Amino acid sequence: MSLITVIWSMIAATSLTLGFVHLLVWWQNREKRERLWFFFMTIGIAGLAFCELVMMKAHTPEAFGTALRWIHVPTWLIFVAIVGFVLVYLRTGRYWLAAVVIGLRTLTLGVNFVLDPNINYLEITGLREVSYLGELAAMAIGRPNPMMLAAQAALLLLLIFVVDASLQAWRRGEKRRVLLTGGSISFFVAMSTMSAILSLWQVVEFPLSASLYFMGMILLMAFDLSLETKRAAILEVELRDTQESKYKEVTHLGRVAALGELSVSLAHEMNQPLAIILSNAQAAQKLLDNKSPDLEEMGEILGEIVKENLRASETIKRIRALLQRGEVSSQILDLNEVVTEVFLLMKNEMAGREVSLSHDLAHSLPNISADRIQLQQVLLNLMLNACEAMETGTSETRRLHIKTKSDGASVSLEVTDNGQGLPADVESIFHAYYTTKDQGLGMGLAICRSIIAAHQGQLWAEPAQSQSGATFHVVLPVKEVMA
Repeated sequence: MSLITVIWSMIAATSLTLGFVHLLVWWQNREKRERLWFFFMTIGIAGLAFCELVMMKAHTPEAFGTALRWIHVPTWLIFVAIVGFVLVYLRTGRYWLAAVVIGLRTLTLGVNFVLDPNINYLEITGLREVSYLGELAAMAIGRPNPMMLAAQAALLLLLIFVVDASLQAWRRGEKRRVLLTGGSISFFVAMSTMSAILSLWQVVEFPLSASLYFMGMILLMAFDLSLETKRAAILEVELRDTQESKYKEVTHLGRVAALGELSVSLAHEMNQPLAIILSNAQAAQKLLDNKSPDLEEMGEILGEIVKENLRASETIKRIRALLQRGEVSSQILDLNEVVTEVFLLMKNEMAGREVSLSHDLAHSLPNISADRIQLQQVLLNLMLNACEAMETGTSETRRLHIKTKSDGASVSLEVTDNGQGLPADVESIFHAYYTTKDQGLGMGLAICRSIIAAHQGQLWAEPAQSQSGATFHVVLPVKEVMA
């Protein structure tokens, strides 16, 4: 196989490979229209390389003339693709000039198929062989057609369009794109224009080989697009990291806000054991003042102090865990245990709001894999919302019911109140910034739903079966299903 055949076949194959790669990129993201224009450009260059190879290997004037006639089709496609690519990728360019370039090239394409043998020659009388890349290649002997000037004028206009668009993009700060894309297009279009003029007007003795220049152009353009892809990937990772960081921060603030609403109750929760510890310590001091203290009673007092100290310590641990920032830590959990822990935090709050709490916790619930603190945050938020929804009712009607159950594949938590009920558009309560409170942020339920979704679960609300109120459902997959 000759070197010319190898090189021009490689040009066609490389062009098509690059083109289909970028076609797939466009297929995955239809907004990247520059990738589609790049694909059309590579198809045109592959067709151009094929026609040039046929011309260089032609044995008759008729075969050469036919190949030269058809070479204008891929050339037209390259013109249109370059104009479209520049407009989309550089985000600039004069549309009237783009229309003139495409219009003139389309006109010459039509004229080319009307004239015989083509727009480049009035007549091809024969072929001559010239030395090219160490072997012989065919060139036409004939009379050049002055109409060819129109096609070459279109090339010059294309060059002017690209240079003008590049200058506009440079002034806007798009220097990398201008250097790699605008610069490569301008340089190689200028080189191909010069070689076509010199070859077709028989000024120099070398065959038409514009595809060589266009190959250099698309290689540089592909490199620039790969840099753009890499940059987009880095930005996507940075954005995802930022979003995760913001999500953790908002989730943490949600826990702080919930605990803020419980501040009075938590203070009371701490005051009780501390008051008992103080009282027992004072009683112990009085016993020690006696010459013969009752050691058995002293032991009971010390035991009570230890008990209340542990109680206070557990309360502090629960509060600290909810206030801590940290990574999500999934662990094997019993949902009933999480519910019981929140009951302890909410006990005084519900007493202060005069809310009656009842529960129906299913026995032997399957374990789930979840973050304990985040689930506590969800239930804490749902219970606080329920208490606030019942504020307008009397103490006899403020009833909150918690239920857990399982169907084997998932475990469910239901929080039911008999408060004001739900709005007509139930989903709106889960939107960010939706609130019915004067001082509310409207983030609580949105955060709760995102937490449950991160655990591959679901959170929704529906009217309670009673005449008023609402039921919030939380469904989480059991550990075996998640594995």
